[in-house]
Amino acid sequence: MKKIRIKTFVLLSVSMLIAVSLLIVVCISGFIFKRNLITGVKEDTLARLTDVKSFLENEGVDAIQSDLSMQYRVNDDAEYLRGRVMVINGSYQILTDTSDKAEGSYIISDNVIKVMKGEARSIQYDTDTETVYIYPVRAGSNVGGAILYRASLLPANEHVNSMFRMILVVALIVFLIDAIIVIAISRRSVKDINDINEKIMHTALGNLTERLPENEGFIEIQVLAENYNEVLEKLATIDQTRSEFVSNVSHELKTPITSMKVLAESLTQNENATAEDYKEFMTDIVDEIDRETKIINDLLTLVRTDSNSNEMNMEETDVVEMMETIIKTVKPLANQREIDLSFESYREVKADVDVVKLSLAISNLIENAVKYNVDNGWIKCSLNADHKYFYIKVADSGVGIPEDAKDRVFERFYRVDKARSRDTGGTGLGLSITRSIINAHKGTIKLYSESGKGTTFSVRIPLKKS
Repeated sequence: MKKIRIKTFVLLSVSMLIAVSLLIVVCISGFIFKRNLITGVKEDTLARLTDVKSFLENEGVDAIQSDLSMQYRVNDDAEYLRGRVMVINGSYQILTDTSDKAEGSYIISDNVIKVMKGEARSIQYDTDTETVYIYPVRAGSNVGGAILYRASLLPANEHVNSMFRMILVVALIVFLIDAIIVIAISRRSVKDINDINEKIMHTALGNLTERLPENEGFIEIQVLAENYNEVLEKLATIDQTRSEFVSNVSHELKTPITSMKVLAESLTQNENATAEDYKEFMTDIVDEIDRETKIINDLLTLVRTDSNSNEMNMEETDVVEMMETIIKTVKPLANQREIDLSFESYREVKADVDVVKLSLAISNLIENAVKYNVDNGWIKCSLNADHKYFYIKVADSGVGIPEDAKDRVFERFYRVDKARSRDTGGTGLGLSITRSIINAHKGTIKLYSESGKGTTFSVRIPLKKS
């Protein structure tokens, strides 16, 4: 579809609708008016014919030649109808012809013959210019003659054409007035949209603070303004998160380096350092290097997950088997603290997933359940499915998550308990990686937790790749 402004589209569409509607009204009105006018002519013609027919049936057909008043009446009828009247006797001789063209002559017409012979009770037909009536004149039980009335339809047609032209002029005036009104309405309708478009252009230049009024204009515009402001809030949050992320990355990478520098300087400045001191300090330096390596690896994993979310290696996978493999891998870690790690599957589940990435995401959840659990606690993992999704739950009896931290646990480098996280070797990226992988699977992850009473993560992922 070619580019077109909403205002132009509304103007053209409504104008076309008005034009078609007016044309239909004009045509229907003209047709009804013409039909009613012609019907009136026919009814008037039939009424006049009936009066003359009644006189001739009472007085006889030949009475028309001697009764001057009836002759005047017939002539008046013909003049009024702008037509022609003929009275015919039983011998097919024309006794009266208002046009004086055929009076005294004989008429040979199939329609007149049918009426005279009784083959038709009456005959009526129309042409483009006139309506014709042929009625019998009875003398007792026999047909003693016939009356032929021709009424012109030209005056009716001229009247219709005149009315039609007048209706067209009125319709054109109405159309022009409607067009002016539609132009005004279309301009008003897109005014708010133009204002929003201008604000969006400012946003594109980096202005994330200007908001749209949410209680002005049409309801749709108000909803659009609300959604626009919500998007701006999210963009501002993303921008802030990005700044925090850069700051956190700098801090997290700088901390091990600072520690290694302090350890190294301590060795170089201690002239009496023994071999045991060197060994102890070098061991601490290796631990800091390992910590730095883990942070870098998690960062790389997170970046690859974000950038390659559309490049998933999706394949049909036995999710039960995948979960059993993950449980088997994490089991030794749980056994070290005597934590009961169990898994329950309610049915066989086959789904299109990226096994490597999804295994990493679920492993992060279960490993966190072990790290932030209590000794001799428990972890319950379950798998279920319906016709559209499969569901994974990881519940633990651990320390739980405070209410004010639930909305932030998926942020990068966020730790509920920073000291405990460092002791367990956490980098604060695990849940961010998990959510990114689940989002890449078009799934969702939800958190249910209460401080001191454990945590439950619920994951929902489609069975089939969309």
